[in-house]
Amino acid sequence: MFDRLDQLTTELEACFASMEVDCFDAARAARLVNSGERVRRLGDAIRTIGVGQVERTNGWKGQGAKSISEWLSIETDCAHYEAQSVVVLAGQLQHLPVTQAALRSGTLSGTQAVEVARGAIVAPNTETQLLNLANHVTVRDLRDATSRVVAAATDEAERHRQVHKSRFLKSWTDLDGSFNLKARMTVANGALVMAALKPLQDEVFKAARKSGNHERPEAYAADALIALCEKANNASSRPAHGVSETKRRRPHAVINIRVDIDALKRGHTEHGEVCEIAGVGPIPVASATEYLGEAFLKLLVVDGVDIKTVAHMGRHIPAPLRTAVEERDRVCQVPTCDMSLGLEIDHIVPFAEGGPASLENLVRLCKRHHLQKTHDGFRLVRAVDGEGGAWEWRAPPGLRDTG
Repeated sequence: MFDRLDQLTTELEACFASMEVDCFDAARAARLVNSGERVRRLGDAIRTIGVGQVERTNGWKGQGAKSISEWLSIETDCAHYEAQSVVVLAGQLQHLPVTQAALRSGTLSGTQAVEVARGAIVAPNTETQLLNLANHVTVRDLRDATSRVVAAATDEAERHRQVHKSRFLKSWTDLDGSFNLKARMTVANGALVMAALKPLQDEVFKAARKSGNHERPEAYAADALIALCEKANNASSRPAHGVSETKRRRPHAVINIRVDIDALKRGHTEHGEVCEIAGVGPIPVASATEYLGEAFLKLLVVDGVDIKTVAHMGRHIPAPLRTAVEERDRVCQVPTCDMSLGLEIDHIVPFAEGGPASLENLVRLCKRHHLQKTHDGFRLVRAVDGEGGAWEWRAPPGLRDTG
C-alpha cells in the first residue's frame, strides 16, 4: 500500500514539475487551482487521520518531542498552533465517523472539518446538520453556526467563567524581526476591543481608498491598533482642560447585541435561542444585560430570524433600519465573499425603479460587488432552492454567454 502511495506521490510531483504553467489560459489555470485544492484536501485528510493513529499507538514518543503536537510540528515543518489544531481534530474524529468519512472523501476541507467537529463533539445530534451546512455556506458562516451549537450545548455562565479564567495576551518577536501578538478573552471583552478598533479601521480604509493604496483588511486592522495606542498615549500625555491626569475616559465603542426576547426575559438561553454580539460570537444573557446601560449600545431584540424591535441607546446612532441591515448582513451578501470592511447598503430593486427602503429590499455589499451590480449588470437574486434566504450572484447575459 505504501509503495503504491509513494509511487502516486512521485508521479504527481513529476507531473506538476513538467507543467508549463505560464502557457495556461484562464480556464486551464482555474482548473489547476481546482486540482490543487483536491490534492490539498486529500493531503490534509491523510495527515489528520495519520496523526490520530500515531497518537493511539504512541508512535511519537521516544523521538525527543514533549508532545505529539511538538512531534508533528517538527516532522512536517508546520507551525505549532497548526499542529495543535490537527491533533485536536484527529482526536475528535475518532468519535465522529461520518465527519471523518467526509474528510477522507474530499467533500470536506480540513478547515470545515475543524468547525463541524467542534460543534458535533459537544452536540452529536448536530453532526449531520453541520455537514450539510458546510456544503452551502462560507467558513465564516459555518463557524458562527458552530459557535451557536456549542453555546446551546454548554452552560453559558460556566463557559464564560472558564474562558475568562484562561485569558491571556502574549507577544513575541519572530526570527524575521516581526512583532507578533496573540490573545484570548471572552467574547464580550473581544467585542470591546473590536468596537474600539472599528472606527479607526474605517478611517484607515477610507484614507487608503482615496490614495489608491489597497491592502488586506488585516493590514488595516493592524494600522488601527497602532492608531488606538497612539491615541491613548497622546491622551495620557495631554489631558483635556479640567480633567485630571489620572481620570480615564471610556472609549466610545459601538456594540451590537442580538438576543431572543424570550431569553432576555428568562435570563438565559435555551436550545435554538440566540444571545450574541453580532460578528463576534455568543455571550451569556447576563453579560448582555450588563451592557444595557452602556452608552452607544445597539440592542437588537429578535424572535427567531425576524427582528421585532430595534432599540437605540446613546447618542449619534444611525436610523433603526440601517441598524437592522448592518446586524443581519455582517459580511458582503454575495456568496463566498467574506468581506466585512467598508460594506455599502444597496437597494436590491433599485430606488429609481421604485424599490422601497425596506429591510427586505436592502442588502450590504462590498464596494467591488456593489459597483458590479450598479454598473456592470450583475444581479443578486434569491436562490430558488436556497435555505435561510440564500442568494445567487448572477452575471449579465452577455458575460454568461461568453463564459
